[in-house]
Amino acid sequence: MSKYQCKCGGLILPDFDSFQVGDEVNCMVETHKPIGNGMVSVNQRAFVGKILNINGDEFKIKSKGKQYTFLRGEFSPIDAPGPIEYFRLGKCRCELNQEQKPCAE
Repeated sequence: MSKYQCKCGGLILPDFDSFQVGDEVNCMVETHKPIGNGMVSVNQRAFVGKILNINGDEFKIKSKGKQYTFLRGEFSPIDAPGPIEYFRLGKCRCELNQEQKPCAE
């Protein structure tokens, strides 16, 4: 079991403060294209990139000769599940479930 998989079935979020220039990361870009009649086509593409620059919460990431700008939390470490997996499986909710108090009867 990966350090990012919880026994509840969800995925544990990585430490977003530990990124450094040169780290390889999983990224995802999403494009929207109107296709008529009020409908929109959505395309998601996941890829691996390398951090070139960190400026506060803004990260410059390069992949296959193209540069992208992402904010902290919009990508994940290379050994963590990719963004699509977080959408598909969901995040671990164990901490939230422990904080919830039962309703007073």
